Amino acid sequence: MNRLISQQMLSQSVSGVSAEEIAAHFNLLPERYFAQTDETDIALHLAMVNRLLQNISTADSLGSLRPVIEWRDLPERGCSVVHIVTWDRAGLFFKLAGALSVAGLNILSARITTRNDHIALDSFEVAEPGHGIVQDETARQVFARTVEAALVANMDLSPAIATQTGRFAPPAANLSTPVVEVYVEIDSPRAIVEVHAADRFGLLYRVGRVIAEHGFSLTAARVHTERGLAIDSFHLEAPGA
Repeated sequence: MNRLISQQMLSQSVSGVSAEEIAAHFNLLPERYFAQTDETDIALHLAMVNRLLQNISTADSLGSLRPVIEWRDLPERGCSVVHIVTWDRAGLFFKLAGALSVAGLNILSARITTRNDHIALDSFEVAEPGHGIVQDETARQVFARTVEAALVANMDLSPAIATQTGRFAPPAANLSTPVVEVYVEIDSPRAIVEVHAADRFGLLYRVGRVIAEHGFSLTAARVHTERGLAIDSFHLEAPGA
């Protein structure tokens, strides 16, 4: 994707977003974001970042922690995508994944990106169990309420996830031992952790929580589930890096 052409196109299609904001968005994000994100989602993220910044300018200190959330249905792929834009903070990924589990939704894939000014752009492909796109408006509302409780009030989601796990978890016999591989970059505080595991309810919440509890910063993640197998890759930075 040619950044200059994309900036010119987006400047004509994102209402209410200044050319300066668009330029900042392109300058504050890594190349991989533009390689992996289509122009429709880039425009959506720009509008969401604009809303976040406007909310911050008018809200109190707690209000500034509230995320901006948008849903898109992809019936041709049998799922919905929920986009979340908010300030990056410790444990953000596992709290978002946990809130989706509390809402009773299956996470099919996830992609996280953080701008250099610490604004996080996280997207999850999700589905209702056995029903494809998320048609249940209650599930969307539960997700929004749970995210706010987790991020603003720091609510522990474990009890609610345990309750949902009892409803959706597969038989124990189907759960094989996960395979974890770690690749460390030479002379760098960064590492890549790959997890291959039988998919199970709340898996991303558990993995993300372990990462956060050990003090690592999650800078990028690619999550994919296919035929009951989760293939997840996490880019981490060591504490204090």
